[in-house]
Amino acid sequence: MTTLKDGLLVAGLITQLFLILAGLRKRNLELSYSFFIYLVASFVSSFTISYLIQDSASNRLFYVIKEFTLDALKTAVLIEFNHRVFRFYPQVKRSNYWFFVLAIFGLCLYLWLIPAEKGSWWGTVPLDVHAKIMQANCFLFFVFAGSILFYRLHLDQRHKLLLVGFLFSQFPLAFGFAAAVAFGEPARALVSRLNSSFFVIALLIWAKVYLKNDTVDNTRSTPDAGMGRPTDSGSSKREEGPLRLGELASRRKG
Repeated sequence: MTTLKDGLLVAGLITQLFLILAGLRKRNLELSYSFFIYLVASFVSSFTISYLIQDSASNRLFYVIKEFTLDALKTAVLIEFNHRVFRFYPQVKRSNYWFFVLAIFGLCLYLWLIPAEKGSWWGTVPLDVHAKIMQANCFLFFVFAGSILFYRLHLDQRHKLLLVGFLFSQFPLAFGFAAAVAFGEPARALVSRLNSSFFVIALLIWAKVYLKNDTVDNTRSTPDAGMGRPTDSGSSKREEGPLRLGELASRRKG
């Protein structure tokens, strides 16, 4: 198990470092600034906990700070994703913000009705809160994916892969932490290995995001009435110009 743990750790750190270097390219950085910050924070915190902090108490405290910081950055990714990717679909964008409000309300209600039980091992209370925050983020990622499928929105492949990577990592992580809290210290080691495995797979999906040649579409466009493919108002005007000139010419001849 130790060999597997070390292997997953090294694989994850190497992949994250590659993604950070690839993310420095302008077209990758412009895809999502908050996602790049998330990658940097994840890499630095993981490396620090694994190799730099030797004291057990300090390691545990830094781990809790790391997890809650990453939770906040994932929320920032969701907000930026909704603002930038759904900007051509105002109805979807507004409904997603309402789901944000619903998720915050549900999280507060969840924490109040089902408080964390104080256990004997160090991570019970913070991991319980962290797991519930991750479940709320996971719910929002599913909402975004559902919006794309329900309205049949035409998004570029890189944004779709970015969302798939978060779905693939958040769902197992959220329920993994919940299982660790429910079953206690004996389950923590196994859950940690499984979470690390899914996170490495998500990193590989995100590597494909940065390696694809699609460019970020900054064209100003307006969505059609059916909430489907956006139409470029500039191109439609350019196409209408020759048609109107042709009509005027035919009328003069007549």
